[in-house]
Amino acid sequence: MSRGPARRHTLSRRGWLRGLAATGAGSALPLVGCEASRPAAVAPDPILPVPPGTRVAIVGAGLAGLTTARELARRGAEVTVFEARDRVGGRTLNLDIGHGHVVECGGEWIGPGQERIAALAREVRVATYPSFYDGDTTYDIEGHVSRGFLPDLTARDAADFVAAAWKLDRASRRLPLGDPWRAPDADRLDRITLAEWLTAEHHSSFTHAVFKLITRATISGHPEHVSLLWWLDLLRSAGGLLPMILNDGGAQDLRFEGGSQLVSIRCADALGERVHRSSPVLRITDLPGEPLRVHLRDGLVEVDRVVVAMMPADALRIRFEPALPDDKQALLAGWARLPRVPFVKLAVVYATPFWRKRGLNGAMQSDQSPIQLVFDNSPADASLGVVSCFLAINEAPVFADAATRQARVVDELARYFGDEARAPIGYVEKDWATDPWSTGCVTPLAPGLLTRAGPAIRRPTGRIHWAGSETSDVWIGYMDGAVRSGERAAREVAESLRSPRVAGEPLVQP
Repeated sequence: MSRGPARRHTLSRRGWLRGLAATGAGSALPLVGCEASRPAAVAPDPILPVPPGTRVAIVGAGLAGLTTARELARRGAEVTVFEARDRVGGRTLNLDIGHGHVVECGGEWIGPGQERIAALAREVRVATYPSFYDGDTTYDIEGHVSRGFLPDLTARDAADFVAAAWKLDRASRRLPLGDPWRAPDADRLDRITLAEWLTAEHHSSFTHAVFKLITRATISGHPEHVSLLWWLDLLRSAGGLLPMILNDGGAQDLRFEGGSQLVSIRCADALGERVHRSSPVLRITDLPGEPLRVHLRDGLVEVDRVVVAMMPADALRIRFEPALPDDKQALLAGWARLPRVPFVKLAVVYATPFWRKRGLNGAMQSDQSPIQLVFDNSPADASLGVVSCFLAINEAPVFADAATRQARVVDELARYFGDEARAPIGYVEKDWATDPWSTGCVTPLAPGLLTRAGPAIRRPTGRIHWAGSETSDVWIGYMDGAVRSGERAAREVAESLRSPRVAGEPLVQP
């Protein structure tokens, strides 16, 4: 990028976005991610009991499914949770790094406005602590590494980026919360990608690069593939761009003591024998005049309602009889087809967080490096040093070889943090692209799907209800969205049972 003499700006610990705004368009920033733009907190509805003997099967033991099960059990339902994996937690996963510590290799942080996951964690006695962000962030933009400032940043660049962010936030606030397809200009917004909008608005190459950095870090995708309407809906659900991407004070503010998966583990422990692991659901039959049946490898259950609480593309693993409505099938297929960045989330363990003594916060952000994001994931007591990374292996085939990946990652980290990074004492990773039960980890949508089939995202199909973070209207794709979706699904089931329920045979355990 050629923009004339560079004017460098040191960024505060609250992140590069606030720093950008301060340099270029400070008058616009208060409208970006301000408190007024955040979705209003909604208290859970009063618990509506279900008829005695109500039986509900829940497919998936992630946060959405376990929340649904907890809420329905409180209402008096006989719930059974079927999980294909041999563990609970879905897209949250703790990996042991020794010395009594774990590191998250899936969903990890929570922040202001994410009241429902925070409340659930308190209920199951999982505490939180602040993430570490003191010190300078490292940037690798177009191959140039800098510390504490974005390379070649000018006041004009900053102003252009903040203008784009302000326009997007303003457009997002016009969307009906949870129903973006009802916006007057929804068709136009859903026909183009985020990248096409940036080009049409004549934003600079710097702004394009920063939005590429943002989308890689937040949704493991690229602006060239993501529907503008879907992106605006994501911003609307989070209350704006700042709440979504800020570190301290934003969505990456707090971590869970014992790791985020511990929330699901304790929920499952409380449900006890009602949770069945290693029990993939093969088929669901919801035929008129017949009991609702859930078919497993070793038997079936007959229930009054089913809640499918899965990543949307993963629901394609289940055969539905009769077939799902066309709009629902289009959505599930669209999520499955969207080009996304297959990534490995990994952690490199050191004896100490050595970068801190150099005034660095252990964070790195890049628009082009295969390691698209690095952050300090050390324990709260700093008894170990841990940096976690999101690695886009499709952007650098040499990283695809698991046998040599650790060495290549360490070499890359040495570019950012110096030769001390070459002496790790541990390494763990999770390759989500090879997970047998997850089609990735983050799920944006391509153009055309929201306006074509958006209402089917959370609409029940017969006696089948839908949960999962992608079905939430607040904090889409986040742990908080997953919990909210489970609470909503439980309310829907309870409300649907006000009408005469279908009688079935006694529950048969597999």
